[in-house]
Amino acid sequence: MAVQIRRVNTACFNPAPSLPYELRTIDFQSAMQDIYDFFHDVNTHLVDKNLRRLEDMMRPAATSGLISDMLTASLANHSRTLKENGYFNGHPDLIVQGRYPNDAVKTGEHGVEVKTTLKPG
Repeated sequence: MAVQIRRVNTACFNPAPSLPYELRTIDFQSAMQDIYDFFHDVNTHLVDKNLRRLEDMMRPAATSGLISDMLTASLANHSRTLKENGYFNGHPDLIVQGRYPNDAVKTGEHGVEVKTTLKPG
């Protein structure tokens, strides 16, 4: 069974969103593609070894958490102004670079919280 290569469906994006912190639609599209590529690479290896796909081996909550962490890291990589919050389990997940000491805050006002779900829609 071959692992299907996924591509971000850009037609599903709002063509003119109002995004904070200089975020661009392309930042989200690129972050999503990074995750698709990761799962493709990992799952191709697993299937070649006659194992199940990663997301089929993991619990749904763990998969959602993994995707949230990956999306946060990838958005930070593609964003012009946001960085991962260096405070363990801090809020929000992405903060404005340089806004907080050491780019870490337990609870801050300036940034973006990342949430994912496995529910369709």
